[in-house]
Amino acid sequence: MAWRSPRYTRRAIRGFTFLSIVLFLLHSFGLLDFAARRYDTWPWTPCSASSLFAQSCTASRATIAQDIQIVVKTGGSEPQSRLRYQLVTILSQIPRENVLIFSDLEEEVDSYSVHDVYADLSEQERRSYPEFALYDQLQEYKEQGKDTRELQGGWDLAKYMNLAMKRKIWKMQREIGGEHRAKWFVFIDTDTFVEWDNLLELLEHHDPANKIYIGSPVWLPGLQFAHGGSAYILSYGALKALNSPYSHDQEEPLYSQYGLNVTELCCGDEALARVLKPKGVKLKGYWPMFNGETPATVPFGRDLWCEPVISLHHIAGEDMQSLWQWVEDWKVKTMNMHPLLFKDLFDYIAPQITSILEDWDNTDDSMKIYPTKKASHTTFDDCKGACEADKLCFQFVYNGTTCALSHHIRLGRARSSKGDGYGAQRYISGWNVERVRDWTMKTDCASAHWVRSNP
Repeated sequence: MAWRSPRYTRRAIRGFTFLSIVLFLLHSFGLLDFAARRYDTWPWTPCSASSLFAQSCTASRATIAQDIQIVVKTGGSEPQSRLRYQLVTILSQIPRENVLIFSDLEEEVDSYSVHDVYADLSEQERRSYPEFALYDQLQEYKEQGKDTRELQGGWDLAKYMNLAMKRKIWKMQREIGGEHRAKWFVFIDTDTFVEWDNLLELLEHHDPANKIYIGSPVWLPGLQFAHGGSAYILSYGALKALNSPYSHDQEEPLYSQYGLNVTELCCGDEALARVLKPKGVKLKGYWPMFNGETPATVPFGRDLWCEPVISLHHIAGEDMQSLWQWVEDWKVKTMNMHPLLFKDLFDYIAPQITSILEDWDNTDDSMKIYPTKKASHTTFDDCKGACEADKLCFQFVYNGTTCALSHHIRLGRARSSKGDGYGAQRYISGWNVERVRDWTMKTDCASAHWVRSNP
């Protein structure tokens, strides 16, 4: 047997551990260089802007559309307006039988039935979860005619919903004839925006009989799970694997959670990945097409330009209405000749980009670049000069003491001053409008970049 130095081995282990942590952080915050990202260039068949979801212009897309079950997750303490806006926008052309809504409270919203996902939980299991005190409150408020939206704690209770939904859905599928069972299950929150044509195109290249789990990856050591707000998809094959062998004994410990103790986990999204993994179902990550940003917070650039937009997150109320209408108008104007790309989505926010915006932060902390010259941090104009000197800089933000540059184009959001009174430091954002205009006009896409899965 060859002899190895224990000292060298420990050093190698420490080095490997450090490298693993660095890679984990880079993955988690999207800081890896995606210039070499692999992608496919599939042919695109234009659909009429008036083409209904279930009557898509290609036979394959139409078939897939009919076999999709869209599952919306909401809550009794969540503003009901979010669901209402979604029903009249991205869900408006989808047949009712293809839409299933789950909550922690049974109710009816605009003639849609909202199912109580926890209704069948045994008393024994409910006592295992301290968060279910809110569930009991929700039922009491409903019986007394009180406004359940006054209650707090919905996020903590929601972590149990993901797996409980899968139990309910599988039970429903078993009660349906084989030929009428759904082949794809698309899970969304009430502030998730979905571009259905792009999603259907992606699914054309997958077989629902296989064990498929698709979404935007969140990276944990040894585990990747799909971010729920960005939408995620399970094939029939994956749902079947999760529920095999099938059990209907609700007295089993932690029955609704497939025996997993979810209490200490971050969220239901992580819980789903943990019960899928032993079943041989691993995530296929399709970021940035499945995306957790809003149009205003997307960092547009060379690595977010020619990729199709499948989903966005944190879009609710009037923002949902505005974006949905804009996309519908875009399809009419372009005759839907190519899939909606991030390049196209940029046009939605472009009119708001100007040379200066006060009380505004246009940068993302993970992508800020700080000039090395101290003089760049003295005034707004000095910060602007630093951006002009950096040929890759599109925008910058100055907050009284610090200048930060960005090599991406991002609208950002309003941000109040730091501190109070005379010492308050305002956030002032600026863009090199000419450079932004020049780059966006010259950077075209010969084809859509349908990214390959990672992992």
